[in-house]
Amino acid sequence: MRWRYTIRDQSPFEESSNCHRLTSSETANTFRWPMRTYNVYGFLLTCTCLLLILTIIPMSGGSSERVQRSVRSVVETKNNIKYGVICDAGSSGTRLFVYTLKPLSGGLTNIDTLIHESEPVVKKVTPGLSSFGDKPEQVVEYLTPLLRFAEEHIPYEQLGETDLLIFATAGMRLLPEAQKDAIIKNLQNGLKSVTALRVSDSNIRIIDGAWEGIYSWIAVNYILGRFDKENDSKVGMIDMGGASVQIAFEIANEKESYNGGNVYEINLGSIETNEDYKYKIYSTTFLGYGANEGLKKYENSLVKSGNSNDSCSPRGLNRLIGEFTVNGTGEWDVCLAQVSSLIGDKAQPSCPNPTCFLRNVIAPSVNLSTVQLYGFSEYWYTTSNFGSGGEYHYQKFTDEVRKYCQKDWNDIQDGFKRNEFPNADIERLGTNCFKAAWVTSVLHDGFNVDKTKHLFQSVLKIAGEEMQWALGAMLYHSKDLKFNLLEQLEVAQSTQQISNFFSFFVILIIVLAVALYRQLQSESTYKKYNFLRTDSKPDFLNV
Repeated sequence: MRWRYTIRDQSPFEESSNCHRLTSSETANTFRWPMRTYNVYGFLLTCTCLLLILTIIPMSGGSSERVQRSVRSVVETKNNIKYGVICDAGSSGTRLFVYTLKPLSGGLTNIDTLIHESEPVVKKVTPGLSSFGDKPEQVVEYLTPLLRFAEEHIPYEQLGETDLLIFATAGMRLLPEAQKDAIIKNLQNGLKSVTALRVSDSNIRIIDGAWEGIYSWIAVNYILGRFDKENDSKVGMIDMGGASVQIAFEIANEKESYNGGNVYEINLGSIETNEDYKYKIYSTTFLGYGANEGLKKYENSLVKSGNSNDSCSPRGLNRLIGEFTVNGTGEWDVCLAQVSSLIGDKAQPSCPNPTCFLRNVIAPSVNLSTVQLYGFSEYWYTTSNFGSGGEYHYQKFTDEVRKYCQKDWNDIQDGFKRNEFPNADIERLGTNCFKAAWVTSVLHDGFNVDKTKHLFQSVLKIAGEEMQWALGAMLYHSKDLKFNLLEQLEVAQSTQQISNFFSFFVILIIVLAVALYRQLQSESTYKKYNFLRTDSKPDFLNV
């Protein structure tokens, strides 16, 4: 059998007798494939959108939380403890403190004094930084032993990550501007070459009394655990030195508006928008109201009035004020009245506000008698000398002071020789009566604390730890370290986002590849079913 083929001149649109017409079932099959293709496209498009949504949502929520938990688990491990070094450059000397810092994501830093062989890592050098006013080129050499001491107690690999803070206080504040600047500049420029610690110019500066008070307030409340979320009660503090007295307390619940100044909003959290650790603090320093400056006021009043009877000294204690001789009478009640009259400035107009400090200074309308107040420095030294340190009882304290002041000075000197006053030197014994009257007057007449209904106590240590404003300063500035941790968190989140986008595009490419393959397959099938078939074998195959 042989095949033959025949070529016919016929338009492709003409119907050939050798071609058969598609049946209805074949026609349906022919057009069903494009419809199926469209359905596939719709299905793939829907899947793509769902994949996109499922990829984006974790980036903005769940994935971020997972990353934060991941970072938190890293930063809260024992191996991630950081260190901080701070120098309290006071008027009589500079003390260095080394702290351990354990950052907690989103909250407070866990901070503790570094302990070595059961002792805190603390070192002091003298004299004060302010004594270098006329020789600023020597300040770097002066501080070098402190820095070497700190470096010996910090792991070598962490020295470059440990910040050094040097904050100067009252002594430096009193220097002329040129001397202040020279000392600070020499420290900023010279320390970087003598220590492996991280030195930043902004961390070497003079702080004012208000911030010293804020740092003390932070330290007290941190040691007491008052920053715990379940503990809303914060304590206030009064710190009296030789030249000034500082006071700081929270005014967050103040009902009336206060526009008198000295109010600071601080945030101890790692995120500025976190309201959990944001506080509104009233803090100020009153120069001239320290114990030594108060004594000068009292002595000047005696000289000015020509009164040779010194009611604030023990009986029989005669002394010179300049060329003016005064004789101790030991009259405590008279002394208290005289000292109370020195509180405030009589030359100033009376205070128009319902609440004023030191009789002239407008203050927030906070009743300090209802605030738990801690008294430091002179408050502790004076009250403890009379066996009244700790919880304060006005009547008990004044009774003890009255008995002491009525003693003869010779008897007091004999008692000193018998070690009856282990916490005081002979000079202190001569001024004990006055200082008792001064701290009492400042507390009750200056800060309006009630004599019987109050929550005041004098302290040296809290929870076995001596209160230092340096602790509060380190806690407050540790958020700089937290910001570094947040940067790590942001990097991790950014990496996660990149990973999510990459995964999305890989999935998208796969989906498109599948779609393209199905389209090509559909077109091939479509051509197959639209091919015009003959009933017999082709002519060119006929033999």
